[in-house]
Amino acid sequence: MATLHIIESVVDRLKNQIPKLAVENFPDKPSEYRLNHPKGALLVSYAGSRFGETEDVGMVVQRQIITLSITVVMRLLNGSEGAIEVLDKVRAVLIGFKPPACRRKIWAVNEKFLGESAGIWQYALDVNTESILIEADEVEPGALLTTITTQDEYNRNKISKMSDGTINKEESSV
Repeated sequence: MATLHIIESVVDRLKNQIPKLAVENFPDKPSEYRLNHPKGALLVSYAGSRFGETEDVGMVVQRQIITLSITVVMRLLNGSEGAIEVLDKVRAVLIGFKPPACRRKIWAVNEKFLGESAGIWQYALDVNTESILIEADEVEPGALLTTITTQDEYNRNKISKMSDGTINKEESSV
């Protein structure tokens, strides 16, 4: 699972469902961000993860709760194109959406007013989804499986892969 793919899927969904606003990844330099869109923007960022206990399956397997934050940056507070209405739209678009490689649909966690400056209103909506974190499997060199033998109460079957690639099957009664 790649966190960037989850972020990209959320950005794409917001762009498709709320096309009248700019939808972007959160800027690398937030202090230098300038709202250029005439109405507003949605900025999507990765806010972190929480990890569950490891499952005892011979390798590391953990639940990963991924938190994304959508910052709503608007020129108006109220009305049909204001920050409050846009928050409602963002919730409606994202809650219940299941990003790729995630086990659960997105759910809301928190929403807060970030502030107003020079007529620009900012709110943040935090949402979660769940994925599974699995360790990268390192294959240890060793002998390859070349023969399988099965037996029931009547028959014994032996299937072998020969060095030339042919398959040899032997059947015998028990």
